[in-house]
Amino acid sequence: MTTLIPDDDVAAATAPRPEGSAAAPLEQRIRPEAAREADALHSAFFGRPRPPPSSTNDASAKEGEPSPSPPRPRNERPCLGGHRETIYCVSFSPCGRYLASASQDSAACVWDVASHRLVATLEGTDREYECLRVAWARPRRKRASKGAGSGGGDGDGDGDGDGDGEADAMEYLLATAGADGVVRLWSGLSGSGEGTSSEWRRVGEVDHFQLEKDGTAEGGEGSKEGEEERPQIYALQFVDSGEADSDLLLTSANDAVYLWDVKNGDNDTPQSTEKSRKKLRRRGLVRFSRQGGTYHFGGPRNPADELYVFDASSSVASGLLGAALSDGTCRVTSLVDGREMCAPLRLPPGHFSGRGGSGHLTALSWDRTGTRLATCVASGRVVLWSLRVVDWGNARVLQPSCVSILEGGHTPGRPLFGAKYCGGENEELLLTWGVDGKVCVWDSYSVRDVYSPLCTLISRSDYPIYALDVSNRGTNAKVKDAIRQKGCISVGGGGDGGFLGVPVYLYDV
Repeated sequence: MTTLIPDDDVAAATAPRPEGSAAAPLEQRIRPEAAREADALHSAFFGRPRPPPSSTNDASAKEGEPSPSPPRPRNERPCLGGHRETIYCVSFSPCGRYLASASQDSAACVWDVASHRLVATLEGTDREYECLRVAWARPRRKRASKGAGSGGGDGDGDGDGDGDGEADAMEYLLATAGADGVVRLWSGLSGSGEGTSSEWRRVGEVDHFQLEKDGTAEGGEGSKEGEEERPQIYALQFVDSGEADSDLLLTSANDAVYLWDVKNGDNDTPQSTEKSRKKLRRRGLVRFSRQGGTYHFGGPRNPADELYVFDASSSVASGLLGAALSDGTCRVTSLVDGREMCAPLRLPPGHFSGRGGSGHLTALSWDRTGTRLATCVASGRVVLWSLRVVDWGNARVLQPSCVSILEGGHTPGRPLFGAKYCGGENEELLLTWGVDGKVCVWDSYSVRDVYSPLCTLISRSDYPIYALDVSNRGTNAKVKDAIRQKGCISVGGGGDGGFLGVPVYLYDV
């Protein structure tokens, strides 16, 4: 069951309140660890620490009172010449060398982070449909036979180009997902030396539309006669499978989340430098159903009021899978068997003002331990959850607790599109972004209702932000690329592009 943490202050702040009423402002506790990380981030953007707040946790932010916009960041680097329309997703490769972006123009682009130049344009998606998501698998080193001690054959790699691998090529695997219901896999070989070129080929795909239409997805009924609407893929993630020769891919379609084993095809050999085909075999399927008392996401775009997965993500550390649904709930299931570990995570319908209760969820994010979860609501708020496993008789039960509601910073009533934990080993910060063009920084360990972020890094009304990713600081002393060593933040969004198209932005931190 969903419980509130045993803290009187927190329970009072997160308890249901009458519609339209506001909670009394409570003093915001800013932890020194969060303040230090926020100051460092603000200094990277603007060359100085955060300015002192004009008020502490001022509830006027909830009322939409305008606040001064921050200046244009000094560390901004645009990636130009790739996309012509809105950018829906950005993702750094695990090694930090490349950035991938997905756009309304049906294409995915691969960028070199150090030079912020376009490396490749991948145009497999049908031109009638948008490219919605991109995700990277861990790179692997393609070793050539160099005699004794060279370690011929394939091996895992981090793309750092250290040791004997400097003369070898790195194999990158990128997944793209479109509104046509198709997930495509792309393989790229790139030398480790600076300035070396890369080439990309499509090496596999899976069509979720065909799965649903044929009823080959376990538990699915197939599409109805005459129904040709394709499922849009809103969730795409490579999960560490723990196996050296395969990857695990998470995808979503309609009301279901799929898990796929991705392995090399029969034509792949340890000595081969050719792009082999990839085999995708379904490992698991989680199909969700509507439960009583949940939000109804209808309207002209969904007249049948069907249930959709708007985002899904897994935590390898905890073995849990979270899914943000159109009914306003977050479902947490076991990554192993798909069993729901607890009741749906949702707040009482009267907690947020507005018709229909709290509204549908747009995104979710795990911290690296898998014990903290942030869910984004279409009303412009973020809900922070703490999850712990407790003994219940002979069973192990997941017990979630609502610990904080982040209600300020962004424009009230405008949708948020994501949250991301970052800021040191303990991930002291949470970044949020949305259609208002803002990126706000919060204490990720906040409690109670919070109306003011620690700071705002970006505020651009002409560039709605739909995607953000963080490349963490490198920990390998052999990394020679200063950009990858320091870390980087990327944002994507915008609208219709002009002569130069729609840029992706990089911010070195």
